[in-house]
Amino acid sequence: MMGSESSTSADSGLGTEQELLRRLALTTPADTVRGLSLHTVMDAVRTDLGEAAAEQCFGKLSEKSFRSFFHYPVSDYLQVLYAAAWMLNERHGGFDNAVRRIAGGIAPGFLASTVGKAFLLLSKEGPKHLINNMPVAFKAAASFGEVSLRWMGPRHGVLHTRRDFLLYMNHEGGLLGLFRALELPGARVQGRQVGSLDNEIEFSWGD
Repeated sequence: MMGSESSTSADSGLGTEQELLRRLALTTPADTVRGLSLHTVMDAVRTDLGEAAAEQCFGKLSEKSFRSFFHYPVSDYLQVLYAAAWMLNERHGGFDNAVRRIAGGIAPGFLASTVGKAFLLLSKEGPKHLINNMPVAFKAAASFGEVSLRWMGPRHGVLHTRRDFLLYMNHEGGLLGLFRALELPGARVQGRQVGSLDNEIEFSWGD
């Protein structure tokens, strides 16, 4: 997709070990993500740095293989996400961009699945109809968080997430990956953290 943009002007400061430990301390055993999210991290590291780096990234986890639609602790996901982003930091110009690069693979992986293909049928009624179902897709992918969507115009909206263990860069990368898959022109995405585990991600598309 040509002309896609995200917020890259300043480092968020969220790529520290202290921030990782803070988020981990807030998780509970009930907070989970689907294995697809873990696959996305592994695929990014394997593609950019090779198999040995991917094995190193996942080396501290007790499980070594993940089924796409099984549930796994979000604490495991956060640990491998941070480890991967630190590994990819130099290649992609910082931790934030590394997270965006990783998250950019979630939409293609999801849309290629049986569940994703069902969601993709919604795009036949226009991208707005598909995006309206993003809160449902989020709840299908993670057990935590509250997600809402507010439209500012026909091609301009804001995604709000509450008690969300994901970084706002996860959502930036995921949205840009979705827009790329839908071949929407002139996509722009800019997120920010607005609370301890709360995010706002503004997006738009069109020339």
